[in-house]
Amino acid sequence: MRIACVQLRAREVSEADTALEEAVAAATEAARGADLVVLPEATYPGYVLHEAGPYLDPGWFERGRAAFADVAAGTKTWVAAGLVRAEDDAVLNSAVLLDPEGRVASISDKVFLWHFDSGWFRPGRPGDVVSLPSGKAGMFVCADARMVEVPRRLAVDGARLLIDPTALVLSAAGTNAQLEYMLSARAWENGAFLAVANKCGVEAGIARYAGRSAIFGPAGERLAEADPDAPEIVRADMDLASAPGPPVGRAPAGYPELSMPLESLPIAELLASPPPAAPLRVVLVPSLLPDPERVLAELAADVAIGPNLAPAGNVLSLRGGRVLQGSQELESGTIIPVGGARIGVLRGDRGLVPEEVRVLMLRGASVVIWSTGDVEVPEMVARTRADENRIFLVVMAGDGTWTVYGPTGAPISSGPGSGMTATLVDLLLALAWHKEMAPGTDVVRGRIPSLFGPLARAPLETRP
Repeated sequence: MRIACVQLRAREVSEADTALEEAVAAATEAARGADLVVLPEATYPGYVLHEAGPYLDPGWFERGRAAFADVAAGTKTWVAAGLVRAEDDAVLNSAVLLDPEGRVASISDKVFLWHFDSGWFRPGRPGDVVSLPSGKAGMFVCADARMVEVPRRLAVDGARLLIDPTALVLSAAGTNAQLEYMLSARAWENGAFLAVANKCGVEAGIARYAGRSAIFGPAGERLAEADPDAPEIVRADMDLASAPGPPVGRAPAGYPELSMPLESLPIAELLASPPPAAPLRVVLVPSLLPDPERVLAELAADVAIGPNLAPAGNVLSLRGGRVLQGSQELESGTIIPVGGARIGVLRGDRGLVPEEVRVLMLRGASVVIWSTGDVEVPEMVARTRADENRIFLVVMAGDGTWTVYGPTGAPISSGPGSGMTATLVDLLLALAWHKEMAPGTDVVRGRIPSLFGPLARAPLETRP
């Protein structure tokens, strides 16, 4: 199967007709030799609408759908494109998948709105898995890749190709977390190919797009990537049958917290309380230390973490992926109170399953300790786990090497340092109370639990 992702130059919404003409021409060119063409989020009429009123007219969606249906039918190619869609008294940010006859095969609405787009869009309904001639696919829109449940439910239900029309913008620092590490992690953790079509340039003077449309393989590798600044078509060949699906099994009991109302979860109580003014002081010990309590006292720390430590109340001893607090062995998924924090525990490969870390956060964990043993953890996955949940994540391997990640996914400390038997790291817990990724885009309050029932229940069979 050959996929072509079309990167378009951003246009003002007042230039919608020109934008549609350019998109149709680019899609027609991309369709030559391709089985599927993917275009960006809000290809027509635009992403920065300024207001909802004028776009409550269903004619906007129909014009876009008809134009890309003609491309699909004329080239006998599947086409995915981002369009604005009116429903009742709201405007939805949708992606439509058209089959080679130009018929609508699927519609996926954006669920996790980003920053200012909530000023004119309303969250919609995520799409379901669709069967293509070469395998199963699922589609979502842009920031829904940050809401781990949205792409995950597709992969768990058998999708081996994830389709992502995006309008990824740059931060003030000129970066975008999805392009830096999160999209690679989404492909890896789901064992699926991922096709991402973005815009480039500036729209309405407030959105600078990142470009870099890309196609990822199931190992998280980039098979193709566009330039950040210019319109481009990127292509890649793939065999969906070679995509293995999620590499680590889900918990047999499922994850009921994923579909529970927010007010019934411990995280709601936590966020309603004032954030701690003091940090959690963590001592990281890379090797056997006979008297960790002495080090705790000397460094004025709250908890010590390290391999094969002598048992004590505020000492977490890691042994071959196991975690012990005193004489008690802590199972993966356990929450323990330490200082002003609730610490979640992960063991072995469990953090590679995104639901496991999400549930710990929903149970109120602001810090997660992940004892990996001999399990290799890709950095893109570790950064994503911290970022998507806005928590601190401490990853310690069986050999005593460790990295601490902050709630934005940035590594903030790693070790051990040369000659150091203990390293003190301050975790500013108040940062884990701040769950916004952008103004109004909150990883807790922006969730719609009712959409995630199938993912919350006992695992669905992974179908090839």
